[in-house]
Amino acid sequence: MLLRVILSPNDIRRLTIEERPPTVEKLYEILRNKLGIRGRFSVQFEDPDFGNALCNLQDIQELPAQRATLKVLLTADSGESSDSTLDTGSLSSRSVGTVELAEWPDPYPIPQFSYDTELKLMKANAQYAKDEYLLEVNKGMKSDILDCLADGMCKITPYPESHHYEIVARALVDKHPSLRDPGSAAGWYSWVHSLKYKVGNFRRDLAVAGLPEVVVNKRKGGEAKRKVKKSKKGEVHFCPGPEEGDSEEVMEENRMKMEREMLKTIPDCDMVDELMVSTFAQRRREIVGDEPLLSEIRNRWPALLQERQIRAEFERVTAQELLPSFLDGLDALVPRLLELYKSSSKSGRCRSLGDILTSLEKDVSILL
Repeated sequence: MLLRVILSPNDIRRLTIEERPPTVEKLYEILRNKLGIRGRFSVQFEDPDFGNALCNLQDIQELPAQRATLKVLLTADSGESSDSTLDTGSLSSRSVGTVELAEWPDPYPIPQFSYDTELKLMKANAQYAKDEYLLEVNKGMKSDILDCLADGMCKITPYPESHHYEIVARALVDKHPSLRDPGSAAGWYSWVHSLKYKVGNFRRDLAVAGLPEVVVNKRKGGEAKRKVKKSKKGEVHFCPGPEEGDSEEVMEENRMKMEREMLKTIPDCDMVDELMVSTFAQRRREIVGDEPLLSEIRNRWPALLQERQIRAEFERVTAQELLPSFLDGLDALVPRLLELYKSSSKSGRCRSLGDILTSLEKDVSILL
């Protein structure tokens, strides 16, 4: 049986096994042994009954018999630090020089703090349950709590929104009610302000460490305050770092190989695919950080203007396929578009449009 296993948009493996495993658990075991996946994960598969859309794999009989495409999703248990990773040899560019971007969890899983802090909180929470006594948090304990929370938040995104801070602060006092604010109705407003300052300090440390998504916003001497560049909704790989072992020289050499290959009448598509994947971090840094003109992008990245590479780049950035995403968005606009067309047809200038709309109303199956 032939499997195409998607570990990340930049790490897609070809795996051959003797036959379809008898159970889903056996498939998980094979993936762990063959691909070196550690920790908890789930598997989705492209379902041919739904146009190869991804579905969670619940029963092994749902998997096609001869060949199948699987997507591995790494997960972590609530309240525990995530150690769900691939072995060093199979690290993708997502885990090197960048943060682990994911959807913001709600409720937010509060991590384990240092041993002495957990002991104090355990005692204080028990006391709070008896007489609602609030814990007096000293400077060292507060610093430990904020460091753990800010570290977890920055692993999701170094630029949390205001409601993200509120989600974390609310989850903190829900788990440890002895930390509630004595002077606020919600009980967690002061923690929101403290978290904002702490995450800001973490961003400075990440900039010094070279995290590309933060470095892109670092001002140079004499520059005016610049607009913060951060990922938009749906962007998973906003400004990733290079894969382990890839230097600037290696990526530039691969870019030049791609440029030379595109000069051929019939370029090698597989080679171009590999070169575009290997230079993804360099390309995103240039586009996000330098904001070059389209003509410059066309000259430096000629393959990026091909339909094949446009789709591939969209999937690398958003971890979603371009065409299904576009069609889903278009379907959502259809009712409003039909209303606009009807309004336009009533003016008498677009009789042909009116005839089409009339036929649509008579035959509803056309819209299905």
